[in-house]
Amino acid sequence: MKQRPRIYYTEEQKSLMWDRWQKGESLNEIARLFDRHHPSIQRILSETGGITISS
Repeated sequence: MKQRPRIYYTEEQKSLMWDRWQKGESLNEIARLFDRHHPSIQRILSETGGITISS
C-alpha cells in the first residue's frame, strides 16, 4: 500500500475541523473534506483538546 504524502494543516483548516466537530459532524465526514482518513483528523482535534484518545 502506497503511503500518502504528509499534509500540514493551516490554522484555517484546523479551525474548520474544530467548528464542524463542535456542530456534531463525525470524524469521517470531516476527513472526507480533506481527502484523508479519520485518524488524521482525530490527531489534530486531540492536540487541541477536541477529543480524548483512549489507550
